[in-house]
Amino acid sequence: MAGRCCLLKSVFTSIPLFYLSFFKAPISVCNKITSIQRRFLWAWGKDNRSIPWVSWENICKPLEEGGLGIKDIRKFNYALMAKWKWRLMSDEKGKWKDIMESKYLVESGINHVCLNSHSWWWRDLDRVCREGEGAGWFKKAIAWKVRSGDLVKFWEDS
Repeated sequence: MAGRCCLLKSVFTSIPLFYLSFFKAPISVCNKITSIQRRFLWAWGKDNRSIPWVSWENICKPLEEGGLGIKDIRKFNYALMAKWKWRLMSDEKGKWKDIMESKYLVESGINHVCLNSHSWWWRDLDRVCREGEGAGWFKKAIAWKVRSGDLVKFWEDS
């Protein structure tokens, strides 16, 4: 069991890593990956059905909370996509950030307008950060360091 958990954490999570970090995976794809993970964990990869002794939600909990630390693919996808938005808001410098800000007119990091003319990637990123695990979860999870105050909107930002 320990070997299968190790393989699930290292191999089955890292294979789709690139695609999950750039694209919002459809629910059917997330469900298929989860199905493969479950079958590997409980049935050792065999086609026959076996009895899952613990719910998948408990399996996906961190080790500290009594789970096995296996990533929930859908939440992992949301986290990887939200990382792009976080990187745009951070102090990080780079050409990619200049291009994104000029193309999508990111105002103060979080408060931007998503238009139908924007790319699928940008609209998916906006949807993930707005809807995700609850309405506005991304905006609620971040806070600003005021510093000089030229990027913070006093009455609108957390």
